[in-house]
Amino acid sequence: MTTLTSTIAAPAARHAATPPVRSSLLHALRPALQWRLMLLWLLALLLPALVAALPFWRMFAAAFDRTVNASAYARRLDLVAITDVMGLHTQHAAALAGGGIVALAMTLLLSPLLTGAAISAARAPSQLGFAALVAGGVHEYGRLLRMLLWAVVPFGVALFLGAIATDAADQHAAAAVLESSASHASWGAMAVAGLLLLLAHATLDAGRAVLALDRRRTSAVLAWRDGLGLLVRRPLATLGMYGGISVIGLGLAGALAVARLNLPALGAGSFLGGLLLAQLAVLALAWMRCARLFGMMEVARGMRPR
Repeated sequence: MTTLTSTIAAPAARHAATPPVRSSLLHALRPALQWRLMLLWLLALLLPALVAALPFWRMFAAAFDRTVNASAYARRLDLVAITDVMGLHTQHAAALAGGGIVALAMTLLLSPLLTGAAISAARAPSQLGFAALVAGGVHEYGRLLRMLLWAVVPFGVALFLGAIATDAADQHAAAAVLESSASHASWGAMAVAGLLLLLAHATLDAGRAVLALDRRRTSAVLAWRDGLGLLVRRPLATLGMYGGISVIGLGLAGALAVARLNLPALGAGSFLGGLLLAQLAVLALAWMRCARLFGMMEVARGMRPR
């Protein structure tokens, strides 16, 4: 009788121990709203932004600092000013390209640190301070850097398959009679390539979640393999969560960017307002990155044997 009772109760206990997916994901997304974590992301990403903006600042300074209409150009550029800027662009092309490359390298090198800080925040039972977040990022830096390097492989495969789809679309366009048919094939190939890149990125986020849940793991390749297995076993939960959070984050960042572009240049108040909107857009993207990772961690945690 005892054996029968325990046999019947075991599945019920496992079912009771497994929380609903929706409530688990909502609970997992709460740490993404930690203000210290968001501020750390914002301050860290300001560094590559300043490096990228410095060559543009110098180019615009060379064009307008000594002009009589500098105050008017600060509000709006006319065709003459735009022509002057385009002429200066060729002179500063090397500096602009160099600043962009350095900013991209800094962003990539900061990415494992910031992701490690997010993992530390997700593990902690309470909100961490700045020192603990940075220490957690440093502790996880090596493993996450290896995952970043391994990202070349899934992205390379996605680009290769996307190139095959593009070539097939070009061949179809060459043989097509109607221009609309060729256009549809081209748009279809672009959609396939974009979806493949998003899928590759989702596998990397799943691999990072697997790394975050097991501190003993050192192999980024094996963690990515297990993350890929997570997507295969739970495609609706993982891709639905990934896509839903991405739509929210990108939509919010896009709305803030549009508001920033349409903000009239009316002095210091407009400058501060534009700066605030730009930083809020960055925060929306940072929240999206952290929330996707936390959601993947929750899905992966639900798949672990109890």
